[in-house]
Amino acid sequence: MKRIAIFLWAFACFSVLSAQSRYRTSNGRININASTPLEDIDATNTRVSAILAENTGDFAVVLLIRDFQFRRKLMQEHFNENFMQSDRYPKAYFRGELSGFSMTTLSTAPQQLTLEGTLTIHGVARNLKATIEGHREDQLLHLTTTFIVAPKNHDIKIPKILFRKIAEEVRVRVELTLTPESGKLAE
Repeated sequence: MKRIAIFLWAFACFSVLSAQSRYRTSNGRININASTPLEDIDATNTRVSAILAENTGDFAVVLLIRDFQFRRKLMQEHFNENFMQSDRYPKAYFRGELSGFSMTTLSTAPQQLTLEGTLTIHGVARNLKATIEGHREDQLLHLTTTFIVAPKNHDIKIPKILFRKIAEEVRVRVELTLTPESGKLAE
């Protein structure tokens, strides 16, 4: 009986040590803009999920491609069927690290941090390094970044007839408001 009690105590201590504070959202916002002088191409996804481990800075973001909303439904249909092939590649995701992140040093004033990891779009993973602005407001963590993605780097084919209507570089703006949650970071 004594061995069982020691085992349970050791297991409880290990569980507490392995647990870490994390921040999460399931309603982040990503806006993509591939506009040219000939065509206004702008879409927003407001169902973006993200998780951040406070102790390590491990950071992950995932979204469904079909959740991007365009002003014109025909443009949205072409985006999903012809370019992104969202039936075949339904998700885009990022997994990496937010360097220098610490809730204790983060204040209400915006602070520049470095985001580095792998961005996977259309089944193709590419390294991504970007500056991210972060600040906290009570227990909320606000993160914002803007970066450029080239469709050709993710094997997204743009037909020559549309080459001048769709930008070669897509501007991506990410806005996340994360709330605290206790527990172990999901793998």
